[in-house]
Amino acid sequence: MENFVYKSFVRPLLFQMDAEEAHDLGHKLLPPSRGLMDVVSNYYLQPVSSSLPLLETNIAGRKLSHPLGLAAGFDKNARLLPELAALGFSFAEVGSVTAVSSIGNQRPRIFRLQKDGAVINRLGLNGEGALAVSARLRSKIGLASLPLALNIAPSNLPAGELVMEEDIARTFDCFKDLPLTYITINTSCPNTHEGVLKESSQLRLVLQRVCSLNTYNVPLFLKLSPDAGDDFLRHTVELSQEFGIRGFVLGNTSTSREGLTTDPDLVAAIGNGGLSGPPVRQMALALVRRVARLKSNEQEIIACGGISQVEHVLDAIKSGARAVQIYTALIYEGPFHIIKLRRDLALAVERLGRPLQSLIGSDL
Repeated sequence: MENFVYKSFVRPLLFQMDAEEAHDLGHKLLPPSRGLMDVVSNYYLQPVSSSLPLLETNIAGRKLSHPLGLAAGFDKNARLLPELAALGFSFAEVGSVTAVSSIGNQRPRIFRLQKDGAVINRLGLNGEGALAVSARLRSKIGLASLPLALNIAPSNLPAGELVMEEDIARTFDCFKDLPLTYITINTSCPNTHEGVLKESSQLRLVLQRVCSLNTYNVPLFLKLSPDAGDDFLRHTVELSQEFGIRGFVLGNTSTSREGLTTDPDLVAAIGNGGLSGPPVRQMALALVRRVARLKSNEQEIIACGGISQVEHVLDAIKSGARAVQIYTALIYEGPFHIIKLRRDLALAVERLGRPLQSLIGSDL
């Protein structure tokens, strides 16, 4: 019923608005909606309460009640910590956060591809910056009732204005002593051999600086794009093992426009940006499988990209992921989607007669 109301009445109104304005409105409506979210959660989950323990998993040594997490990008500045659990997530990744604050690119910079259930964004790493976000986290992290992680990325600055390893290190230094489940470092994905060598060399410098500052032993993850080539993946996984990286978030948005049903002229008019949602799911799933075969047994994978249904979650888990992250599905399916997805996942795992953790990597 809630899904019908959202898709029939709420979503059409939101989709008449600019995508970023609708996103901001959603942020404003979330705090006063927590009571309703609790009622919906109890309605959907109480009948399957005996099956919910089958969904337990863990990331970076932290036990999670289920594998459905919130991807970076939804709460860039850590302003919604008390509300994130009400959406039904078991963990959330804040950010991306950069050392230097930025207003990002000019608007409009988020575009819906409704026929594909997808989004293209070129926000440009807008955000308040590491000092402001870390101060907010310090004052409010106790209000969060779910495990929190952090995504950090290079500042949106002209080339050469700030050396990347120092830039990333400045951000990490602001958060290294906070009780975060893990910290993710965004990586780029060059498409040439020379680019692979250059990026691998730069990533080595970044990891050297971050690891030298990691006196609190925060688990570190690397976020990779589904556009990454085999050479870059191999170099990156080798570096990750050398520096004791705990795992990977796979993947990110894509520059690909293949397989879209949206009018090509409309897609061309939108221009540059990262594609997210169903069109990138198979690419992201292939990335999970590629990295699962390269990583060490101790390293962990969080799958991200186009996940919206139970089958998508199970595909990712069976391909080697321990958990998944979701974002774009909220735009098209509504704020109750994660609660219902958790219920449906519990029913699916109960039918299989096996706990979720026993399925990890079972298709490899």
